[in-house]
Amino acid sequence: MPERIDVLHVDDDPSVLDLAEAYLERELDAVAVTGVTSASDALDALDGERFDCIVSDYDMPGTDGLEFFERLRETDRSIPFVLYTGKGSEEIASQALNAGVTGYFQKGGPEQLRRLANRVRQAVDEHRTREIADRYSTVIDALGYPVYVVDETGVFRFVNEPFAELTGYDREEIVGSEPSLIKDDEAVAEAENRLGTILSGSGPDVQRFRVDIAPKEGEPIPCRDHMAALPYEGDCFEGSVGILRDVSDEVERREELETKTRALDEAPVGITITDPDRPDNPMVYVNDRFVGMTGYDRDEAVGVNCRFLQGADTDEASVARLREAIDAEEPTSVELLNYRKDGTEFWNRVSIAPIRDAGGRVSEWVGFQEDITAFKEREAALERQNERLDSFASIVSHDLRNPLNVAQGRVDLARTTADEGAEHLDAAADALDRIGSIVEHTLTLAREGETVGDPEPVSVADVAADSWETVDTGAAELTIETDREVLADADRLRNLFENLVRNAVEHGGPDVAIRVGDLDDGFYVADDGPGIPEGVADELFDPGQSGVEGNTGFGLAIVQEIANAHGWTVAATESAEGGARFEIRGIERRQPPAVES
Repeated sequence: MPERIDVLHVDDDPSVLDLAEAYLERELDAVAVTGVTSASDALDALDGERFDCIVSDYDMPGTDGLEFFERLRETDRSIPFVLYTGKGSEEIASQALNAGVTGYFQKGGPEQLRRLANRVRQAVDEHRTREIADRYSTVIDALGYPVYVVDETGVFRFVNEPFAELTGYDREEIVGSEPSLIKDDEAVAEAENRLGTILSGSGPDVQRFRVDIAPKEGEPIPCRDHMAALPYEGDCFEGSVGILRDVSDEVERREELETKTRALDEAPVGITITDPDRPDNPMVYVNDRFVGMTGYDRDEAVGVNCRFLQGADTDEASVARLREAIDAEEPTSVELLNYRKDGTEFWNRVSIAPIRDAGGRVSEWVGFQEDITAFKEREAALERQNERLDSFASIVSHDLRNPLNVAQGRVDLARTTADEGAEHLDAAADALDRIGSIVEHTLTLAREGETVGDPEPVSVADVAADSWETVDTGAAELTIETDREVLADADRLRNLFENLVRNAVEHGGPDVAIRVGDLDDGFYVADDGPGIPEGVADELFDPGQSGVEGNTGFGLAIVQEIANAHGWTVAATESAEGGARFEIRGIERRQPPAVES
């Protein structure tokens, strides 16, 4: 139904009021006419009611129509005002139009009354359209959005100040220009296609799409364009109107979110997110590493609780700690034996933490899943190695120390009774003392993992030569090709060389050739023997590994312990002659002291 028009008619002649009301009601679809006989009554009526149009006589007692109009404009400058008078003259018409009345009509017969009704309808329609436009304009101005109008020829006919500020051009530079001023060819074509869908009979009234605006200076500005056609009738298209919105922050946030999402997806640890607001706190996100680690696809994992990874040997105490942390809304970390989709076991270090919303409520839980199977295997291997070291220490402590004590006692007795060969007994006593020192140091390394106490500068060549004298080398030959000094415990370094020399003689034979040489960060001991057997190469430094009958196989294990105690490394490789070569590395070079002339 058409919106009703409320008309206030002012005339000092009641018969004119009645006649005009009858014609207005007949000519207009929905109208309500209020008639008053004076300007003062009209002002009173305007105080209490709202009217869409005022029709006023000119010649009235007290206040004429133009004076009434002037008083009205002091409080309301927008309401349509039609001067309808029987006293017509060019002078009055000129005064009325100059004053700004909406319309001027002389009273007359039916034709004039129909014209009056049409003018009232037209004035009200224009006023209401202007009010709507002003209202939208106020809203748009308040929002501060850039607004543009492009006419039917494809040039800008209007842009507001925010539009000019966005583009960096003055409004005068934009108006009259084509959109290519601020858009590239692709963006212009996109806008034309969108407008085409609006103008089609089946298309939407408004198109919303992304567009990059090329400002006068600087980088393109990402915007969202809201485009519509200007109102028109028939085929008379009059142009389009649009509102731009700068979405740079939105694009930046989206890119940041995409980066964070990509970081989660590609993280080297499994990441899960669960939703405690849903029944059973199911996973709502799993990343690529979780899929690769467990063998379960996203479709299989999302929507279920992560306990599906548990199995028969999963420790219930660790699972209980997870439950307690979730109930207490606190982070925690546990190690669980979990199961992959194919049933294989893997050790999983699970760390969980609550994610809280702005109000402090836990909205999600994030979990980090780290496959520590290799770490657990190394841990087990270390435990086995420690057990072997304990066994080794027991052998040294009991099986070697007891006969050593007996031998020392017997030598002491022999020295007190011998008349000849005392020097040989003294040498034997020194060797036994040396063996005792080795036993004590070896036990310390095996049982306590003790590092060296106070290392001092030691000549590698001197220690190697001294070690050679304490080992039964038979016809073996030693060549020393180093002048390096190292910070070391001399006794332990001598023990290292003794074990390497003894190893070379035992495996290479009594005529083996041994060379001690320099490395950039250490030294090596090499021989020309048969080399390292393949069967023991991988476990060469483990206690008990030996290819010689009667050998306890602890020599190279002692070498490794002594090197590690100094912070060095030891590795076995093949020598240039095809024998064994042991490289001691990680040693800072010390220059030998200058020789005084």
